Amino acid sequence: MKTLTLAAAVLGAATLLTGCGGDDDSGNGGGSAGDSSFTDQSAKEIADTAREAMAGLESVRVDGSITSDGQEIALDLAVSTAGECAGTVSIGGASAELLGTDGTAWFKPSDEFWTAQAGEQAQTIIDLVAGRWVVMPADDDSFGEFCNLNSLLEELVDSDDEGSYEKGDVSEIDGTEAIAITNTDQEDGPSVGHVQVDGDHYLLKVERTEGDDQGSITFSDFNEEVPVEVPAEEDIVDLNQLGS
Repeated sequence: MKTLTLAAAVLGAATLLTGCGGDDDSGNGGGSAGDSSFTDQSAKEIADTAREAMAGLESVRVDGSITSDGQEIALDLAVSTAGECAGTVSIGGASAELLGTDGTAWFKPSDEFWTAQAGEQAQTIIDLVAGRWVVMPADDDSFGEFCNLNSLLEELVDSDDEGSYEKGDVSEIDGTEAIAITNTDQEDGPSVGHVQVDGDHYLLKVERTEGDDQGSITFSDFNEEVPVEVPAEEDIVDLNQLGS
């Protein structure tokens, strides 16, 4: 069976969208950005505040899709610092459900996923799995890394990103006011981060609408409980058995 590369593909593509971070302080451009004390700050100050807020999260839901190398990569996942996760990930329309808690991760791929990942062995594996959850080995991070919020945010909110930043307008993201911060100095095209204006200044959305790798990721359900229901024993199959 091929190495499961979906997780790396999603995370690697998602980091291309990052628009908050870096050390440049050139961000006083853009349009009207409201009149609160927060939106009056420089783009770098707003970006730094958002990054600190995201770093302090205990859980969050990450939802969106990105086109990378001609393939759509998508995820809809709730994840926590306690190692819990629940949701779906997909690439090129081939999806897999994902659950994780207490250091164990399970995934339930669609038949299309197995066909894309397992090649000639796909039908054999589909028959063996029979719609059950596959438990991931403890040393396999292909999907388990999705259950680590800190690792996920390191990829999605890159604190080492450098560039030129500009403030944009205040708009509503799912009913919440957010100010746009644009990174204009990226090889693959500008990316925009939308930072919550009131309360905790979370990053609500990152997006890229120009260049080859376009898409958007939203963040929501901040510090809410991750809904993980451990599969029943009879609904689980060990991945090591598939290899044999």
